[in-house]
Amino acid sequence: MALTFKNRIALHYVLATAALVAAAYLVVFGVVRQQVYADLDGGLRLQAAKHLNELFFDGDSLRFAHKGEWEEQEHQQVDVAPVFVQINDARGRLMDRSPNLKANQLLFHLADGRRMVDASLRGRAIRQLQEPIVQQGRGRGYLLVAVPTESARHVLDSLGSVLLLSFPVVLLALYGTAQWLAGRSIAPIVHITGTTDRITRDNLTERIALPPRPDELHTLATAINGLLGRVEQAVEREKQFTADASHELRTPLAVLKGTLEVLVRKPRTPEEYVASIQLGIREIDRLTHLVDQLLLMARFENHAKGLNRQELSVLSSVHDVLYRHRADLEAKRIRVDVEDGEAHAVVADPHLVDLILDNLLSNAVKYSPAGSTVTVALTSVAGRLRCTVTDQGIGIRPEEQAHIFDPLYRSDALQHKHIGGTGLGLSIVAKACTLLDIELTVASTLGQGTTFTLLFPA
Repeated sequence: MALTFKNRIALHYVLATAALVAAAYLVVFGVVRQQVYADLDGGLRLQAAKHLNELFFDGDSLRFAHKGEWEEQEHQQVDVAPVFVQINDARGRLMDRSPNLKANQLLFHLADGRRMVDASLRGRAIRQLQEPIVQQGRGRGYLLVAVPTESARHVLDSLGSVLLLSFPVVLLALYGTAQWLAGRSIAPIVHITGTTDRITRDNLTERIALPPRPDELHTLATAINGLLGRVEQAVEREKQFTADASHELRTPLAVLKGTLEVLVRKPRTPEEYVASIQLGIREIDRLTHLVDQLLLMARFENHAKGLNRQELSVLSSVHDVLYRHRADLEAKRIRVDVEDGEAHAVVADPHLVDLILDNLLSNAVKYSPAGSTVTVALTSVAGRLRCTVTDQGIGIRPEEQAHIFDPLYRSDALQHKHIGGTGLGLSIVAKACTLLDIELTVASTLGQGTTFTLLFPA
């Protein structure tokens, strides 16, 4: 069974802490052991220095001076942490020993380089120092000094047992603490999860309560709230778009139905049939154009993967669009001034650039009065091409400028029924600019005109 997030946090914390505690325990045990043996070895060296001064040479033999003093209790009873002393000649033969050794001997070793060794005496552990005896530059023998190490080993064994037994207890305590801390740490995440579970398509207004401290969870909750806000706006736009699209599609269909119903009520003259059929054809054309633009809007969602970026001249695209609209320009006697003093090539998708310019210039012609002027200016700004389309049309109200790029939105549609359109053109322009990383801005004054600005990427 997979561990929960809280248990994984606790487990990882315990594993990391266990390694640190184990390392700390090993260091403590090593330091104590080293100090214990350092004290033992220091005591042995002191005893060796003391007894070296008590030696005397009897011919070729070595003996202890004042041996009568060794009859003291500390040299006779092993139970009072005695010091064992022994003398061996250069070949290792026993020459003299302290009375507390009785019939036993200390371990003698030759030429192995060791001075301090661990050995046993009468079945008890001892620590032994072997010090060479030198007279007039010549080795005469060895002084062996030993002390029992049972108490020291008992201390080390007790310490090791305590550390080993406390280790799992410490780990259990750490695991419980880690689980408690992990539970407190992820409590805000549980709250966030519970809130997001309650949010559905019909309940997008609810938001996650922000934690009191500006930490990572506060950032996470803020990001999720921002995401929910964007999702809510997208859903609202989708609902509005569906309602508007249904209305726009229903209007030409209603006109077609009404026209056909009128035709079948009674016989008509050929002229009346022709007029009704022409009206139906216009409505079908309007419906076809609306469907094409709706399909184009839908295709934009996946268009970014298939962009055909290449070097192109925006000036040439402007002239191509103006040529297609020459009939409308002549009909309304609109003059177009193209200012191309600093125009240069850009890298973009030719189809989308043509689509953007076509919609902007079409709107400029559509909303401009007869005899006015439309200006297209191409300039360079910090290595980037800026294209502006300025008309002398009816303008846009300030409160409506934020909505003109919404699908099927038409500014003052009821006051300008004579101006055709579906309200999808500027929405298509905005989506195409987003795909091409073109910065799109608008400035307008009611009754004086509108300027759309395209700033192409470097």
